[in-house]
Amino acid sequence: MEVTVLGSGTAVPSAERASPGYFVQVANESLLLDGGTGTLHQLVRAGVRLGTLDRVLYTHYHPDHVGDFPHLLFALRSREIGRHRSLWVGGPPGLKRHYHLLGELYGSWVANLPFVLELNELKAGTVDFGAWRLTARPVPHTDVSLAYRIEADQGSVVYSGDTDYSEDLIRLAKGADLLILECAFPDGQKVTGHLTPSLAGEIAAQAGVKRLVLTHFSPACVGHDLLSPCQKQFPGEVLLARDLMRLTVGDGGGQ
Repeated sequence: MEVTVLGSGTAVPSAERASPGYFVQVANESLLLDGGTGTLHQLVRAGVRLGTLDRVLYTHYHPDHVGDFPHLLFALRSREIGRHRSLWVGGPPGLKRHYHLLGELYGSWVANLPFVLELNELKAGTVDFGAWRLTARPVPHTDVSLAYRIEADQGSVVYSGDTDYSEDLIRLAKGADLLILECAFPDGQKVTGHLTPSLAGEIAAQAGVKRLVLTHFSPACVGHDLLSPCQKQFPGEVLLARDLMRLTVGDGGGQ
């Protein structure tokens, strides 16, 4: 299993960090996990052909996590890509309304697609895709925010989306090979609905994960030591996400 960080930033534009997005290759399937503005460009930079995506998964509906959804649909229907096989899209409750409103705004450019769009509104629970499994749990950010665990024979990856401290998230992440946690603000600048390095480290330690990646850095994080406060709580390996970073899960891991 391999994870590519497409965007490690927030909604605030940055020359170094794009909006949140992650590309996951698991059990011969390709998954786009979240996708703010600029994610499609980052996919191309990572060497991914848009037409090969098997599934798209959203954690919540803030623009920095779903901003490229209409762009994705518009691009897939283009003559250059010409997708015809179905596309599975999952997200918390509200996904179908979100798509309906996009149709009202953009009309046939996103509403009358040459392929079947399978919209799946997810709640807490597990979906079995045969070669891999997806488990969702609610996290405290919006009323519908979900965190996800992706698990296959190769290993397991947990992605928090945007979240505050959460016992549900700790349970979801138990023993995971790789935990990707948002860390939007440094210690001393805590904002409700988001984590700091210390809180992220505490979650990782209680979950007993093997590796931790901090991501979703706001401009407030610039110039702050994010590693040390986290490592005081979590004794394992901690990485600071950077755009286009590739992470291997299983067979010893590695970057």
